[in-house]
Amino acid sequence: MPLEDIKKNRLNKLKAIERNEINAFPARVQRTHNLAEALDQFDNLKDQELFLTGRLVARREHGGSTFVDLEDFSGQLQLYFKKNILDKKYQFFLDNIDIGDFLEVNGFLFFTKKLEKTLEVRDFKIITKTLSPLPTQWYGLTDTEERYRRRYLDLIMNKEVRKIFETRSKIITALRKFLDDDKFIEVETPILQPLYGGATAKPFKTKLNALNLNLYLRIAVELYLKRLIVGGFEKIYEIGRDFRNEGMDRTHNPEFTMLELYIAYKDYNYLMEFTEKMFLNIVNSVFQHHEIEFQGEKINFNKLPWQRIEFETLVNNELGEDYKKMSLEKLNRKFKELKIEADPQVKKNKIKLIDEIYKKQTLPRIIQPTFIINHPIEISPLAKEKEDDKTKVERFQLIVGGLEIVNAFSELNNPLEQEKRFKNQKKLKEKG
Repeated sequence: MPLEDIKKNRLNKLKAIERNEINAFPARVQRTHNLAEALDQFDNLKDQELFLTGRLVARREHGGSTFVDLEDFSGQLQLYFKKNILDKKYQFFLDNIDIGDFLEVNGFLFFTKKLEKTLEVRDFKIITKTLSPLPTQWYGLTDTEERYRRRYLDLIMNKEVRKIFETRSKIITALRKFLDDDKFIEVETPILQPLYGGATAKPFKTKLNALNLNLYLRIAVELYLKRLIVGGFEKIYEIGRDFRNEGMDRTHNPEFTMLELYIAYKDYNYLMEFTEKMFLNIVNSVFQHHEIEFQGEKINFNKLPWQRIEFETLVNNELGEDYKKMSLEKLNRKFKELKIEADPQVKKNKIKLIDEIYKKQTLPRIIQPTFIINHPIEISPLAKEKEDDKTKVERFQLIVGGLEIVNAFSELNNPLEQEKRFKNQKKLKEKG
């Protein structure tokens, strides 16, 4: 049936419900248990009348009876509608209730002949009449973009997506607990900023009309957290939204959440040990195990200390020779051999080429938790240089499952050196 005809049919059912002087969208609902509680406490609740609510997601008619699957956020339960119990309301149910409608039902739990836990419905009430059908084919859609645009529909049909939302919430809760227990102070810093910074990214622009002031949505929370460190705080963090007006792919979104934390008097060696403890704590807290599965790979967070590999060593192993001794022309040939796509400006800069080879060729193959350390100074303008090698900085990236999860460094706090690097960056920007 065409979608417009389905909607018209449902609208007619709504009018029929209203003709019976029934409110299809009542403000109050009676509910004694969610569906998971009804299932988990089945034996103890069998003799009690329960009031349950949820969305009707399937129904199967058998003569004078109908089995229905009711779903709420906690789970799914089978309902049993019987004509000789509900009398005239049974036909009303058949005529006017559709898959996707929300119901309040009351009745008693029992086992069917197939030993399925079921609620025998003694009465029911419609609490929301839906005028559009559920996207029953949604799960099989190949248009991933459409699923992301209309997440609410994806959540209805795909329980795994809902599980991701739940897991994300648990991870953030565990993060906060770990940091709060370690005496960190959570702060909030401005999203609207007169001067954006803290990363190399293109900002979103906006305007504060009251002051006739041009502003930017922040690309990072970094600069304001540093000011708090200057002001005397020693352990601070923010879990905040950042905005970057750039391209989109599976690891980049224009609006995203990021945790940034700062600890005074510590260096990147301390931070690596701290990161190991933090991740192991979160994984054990959320998953009750130190090993998780990601895209078919088992990732073990308990093998401490995690491997540490020099950025230079990693890239040289990829190239088969020392990149410092390679000419720009030779690097470009290697770039072409590896079939890596990049902005034409990247091909004019040796270190940018190296960084692209690392990001697109080497990094995706690192599955177990690994620290990539001591990056070239040219691509790390905010990190402190190593005392024994001025061409590198005290920086690390944590790679897990082929993704960069953490970027951190010993903070550069020499104002003259910082100014010199910023001026150098400005010259490079002017050259494209």
